[in-house]
Amino acid sequence: MYRHILIPTDGSVLAEHGVAHGLALAKFVGARVSAINVVEPLFAVTGDFASVLDHVANAAKEAGVPCETIQVENGQPHQAIIATAQDKGCDLIVMSSHGLSGLSMLLMGSVTNKVLTNAKTPVLVCQ
Repeated sequence: MYRHILIPTDGSVLAEHGVAHGLALAKFVGARVSAINVVEPLFAVTGDFASVLDHVANAAKEAGVPCETIQVENGQPHQAIIATAQDKGCDLIVMSSHGLSGLSMLLMGSVTNKVLTNAKTPVLVCQ
């Protein structure tokens, strides 16, 4: 069914739903995953973004799911997610319905909505 699942995350509690569901699905169907974190220009100077991907890699290891991590800096999140799915040959994107909110949401709009609108790869959205 699915062989390669892309899991975008921003490290937020809400994004964790997408990570957990994506890893569970990958384990169930025997797929590998690529986890992506896109550091937006507005937030590039704050935070420890490597730990976001380390968390996913550790969870994947515990679940027995092969996992590659990808960090993209200074890009539009939805464009980076879509491009990575295409470049890596992913056949499914699993992401949370919401991630970071507040100011970033107002300035950037919903990353999930933009991925849903523009991706050619199927997208599974988790609440």
